[in-house]
Amino acid sequence: MVIEGTEVVLEKEYPKSMTMADFQSELDDSPKYIVVDYDYTTLDGRPADKIILISWIPDTAKIKEKMKYSGTKEAVKSALQGIAVNINATDKSECTEDELTAACTRI
Repeated sequence: MVIEGTEVVLEKEYPKSMTMADFQSELDDSPKYIVVDYDYTTLDGRPADKIILISWIPDTAKIKEKMKYSGTKEAVKSALQGIAVNINATDKSECTEDELTAACTRI
């Protein structure tokens, strides 16, 4: 989801079958909100899934864009139902499979 004018709109939809490498290639210098239905294995070996909201605000983004996305994050989060995990990412290393799994098993 991206901010266009005064609205947050769906920019693109990705299939659940998308690989992590393909997902990371979609992360560019433009801030966005990404909702992921993430499948993982719990610490005791059970399969599980959670809805994750990733606030992608890269360090390379313009300051005005960073402020706009940071300022609307809580409104976006409260408008979406079922968000179990919230991740604030500024670098691709914060959006790896290991990081997403760690965030899911922490809660």
